[in-house]
Amino acid sequence: MRAVTVLLFFFAFGVFGPAESKSAGNASRTTSPQVVRAGTNPNPLLTQDLLYFWIAKWQRTLALEDWSIESKIVRTWELPERAVANIHWSLPTKKATIRVLDSVDSSLPRSEILKDTELSVVHELVHLSMSKLPLDPNHTELEEEAVKKLSVALLTLEDSKK
Repeated sequence: MRAVTVLLFFFAFGVFGPAESKSAGNASRTTSPQVVRAGTNPNPLLTQDLLYFWIAKWQRTLALEDWSIESKIVRTWELPERAVANIHWSLPTKKATIRVLDSVDSSLPRSEILKDTELSVVHELVHLSMSKLPLDPNHTELEEEAVKKLSVALLTLEDSKK
């Protein structure tokens, strides 16, 4: 529906031209069409609204409501090598930022991207839920293994409810 409205707007704009005010000040307003850069998708699969939804949902599920969590959809070069998401947090301020890979950079089949991205959000939030634990920075592979298993289990449990 939204796409139809936008198309109708651009059709009307193209046919009738920019709207001009007939008020005494003779002000005019011009709306430029959205410029789409090469290599970007005007209809992205992953949206910021969907990311906000997942974070709020899993934040409640994992009892992390006392945290202020920002989210960003980023390009591949903004994440560590071979990462599809990451999280940074501050325990004293209880603020965190989750960054997830933009769907345009995903190597997964389109049908799997959203499910994988939600899993990534859950994964990062499980890391956050474990942030108070005294973990050995020299042996993060043990934490990573536990977080992977918990994240998959949570999503499997959620899927079984549907």
